[in-house]
Order: sequence, then structure tokens, then C-alpha cells
Amino acid sequence: MIDRRVCLLLLLACAQASALKTDRQQEMGLKSDRSETTSARTELTGNVEIDQGSLKIRAARAVIEQANGDVSRVVFDGAPATLQQEVEDQGLMRAEAANIEYVLSEDKVVLTGDVRIERPRGTMRSERVVYHVDSGLLDAGSEGGRVQMTIKPKTAPN
Repeated sequence: MIDRRVCLLLLLACAQASALKTDRQQEMGLKSDRSETTSARTELTGNVEIDQGSLKIRAARAVIEQANGDVSRVVFDGAPATLQQEVEDQGLMRAEAANIEYVLSEDKVVLTGDVRIERPRGTMRSERVVYHVDSGLLDAGSEGGRVQMTIKPKTAPN
């Protein structure tokens, strides 16, 4: 059985600052083909599905690491790992990457490997994107890599 703190931190791992606030008040469902838990680590493998309100995470594998009884790091791997969530007043945000890592001590989410973030107003592609949860800063790019963005024009008022 997965600790309730782990479930809440899985939500935080993928929540944007402007994500629907009601999502955090919803029940979280976790499914996988297999689960293996020790005092320091929980590994979910095979068709990992995590749902809470509008938040949906899909991965081949999820690893939750604990230190001193607290979750310290959450990693989602896939081909690709995906997440989607409704964002307040902005519609649906979708992200995919080979690897999605949330480092709690640094309060950041690191997406690596053919990263694509799609929002109603545009898209971003890069090999690496770091999302700083506390400030909302997106830091994209890697050595030798490029960042590609597409921004859609504002819809003209009627």
C-alpha cells in the first residue's frame, strides 16, 4: 500500500502553479501492473496511471524515493512519460518527456529527453526543461541543444 503522503507528493510533482485548485481536493487513483515497496522506495511498473481531478499522469515506471520518512524524489519514466492538467483560465496543459523528475529539496521539476509542453497558446520543445515550482520559472535548453517555441496569436475580439 502506498503512503498517503506519497500520493500527495506525486500530485505536487506535476502540478503547475496555476493548476486547478480543486484537483488537490480530489481523490487520487493509482494503477500499475506491479508495485514494490520498501521503507525507502516505492516502484510502480507497467502501465502506470495516476489520476486526480484533471491531472493525468501516464508512465511505464514511477519511482518514489524517501529519506528520513519523507518523500525526497519522484521519477517517472516512459516512452514517453506524459502528464496533462487543466490550468486555471488557460485550458489544458500537456507535457511529455522520456523522464520527468521532481526533486523536493530543490522544489523543481526536470523534464528530459525530447520534451514537449503544449498549452492552448503555444508549444515548447527542448531536450531539457527545468520548472522551478516556487517561482514558476521555466528554464529550457541544454548544452548543444536548442529550444523551439511556437506562440499562437491572440484571438481577435468579436
